[in-house]
Amino acid sequence: MKQNAMEFYSDLNNAIDRAVWLQFQHRNQSRYFVVYDGPEDNFVVSDLQTAQEMELDNYFYPLADSYKNLSYERLQAIAKESYILEHWEKLIGKFSVMEAELLRFILQYEIPVEKLIRHELANRGFDHNGQWIGFEASKEFWQKDEANNQ
Repeated sequence: MKQNAMEFYSDLNNAIDRAVWLQFQHRNQSRYFVVYDGPEDNFVVSDLQTAQEMELDNYFYPLADSYKNLSYERLQAIAKESYILEHWEKLIGKFSVMEAELLRFILQYEIPVEKLIRHELANRGFDHNGQWIGFEASKEFWQKDEANNQ
C-alpha cells in the first residue's frame, strides 16, 4: 500500500503525530514520512518520495522520536480533538474502558506498564518489527531489549 496522497492538517502537532504513526507503520518498508508547510496556512504529511518528486523538500518539521515527555495538556488536547487520529483514539480508548480500580492500582503500586507490554509482546512470538521469530526467541528478544533500555 503506497501512500502517495498528501494529507492536510490545520494543527502542526496533529500532522507530526500522523507522520510519526505512518513512519512506524511502514518501518519494515524503509519508507519515510515528512511534514512541511501546506499551501493554505496548513501542514502537509506525505512520504518523502512524494515531497521530493514535487520538489517540496526545502524544509521538514522534525518528527518526535519519543513521547516520553508528553504533557498532560497535550494529551488532553489530543483527546478533545473533533477528529482524533485513529492511533490516539485506540490508545486512549483502551485506557478509558479499563476499570478505574485497575488504573488506580497501577499508579499506586507503580506497576511497570512497559514490562507488561514487553511480556505480552514476548508471548506473541514477534520482534519489534512484527516479524515472526518464535516464542522462545521473542521472549529472549523482549527481555534483552528491556535490559538494554535500563
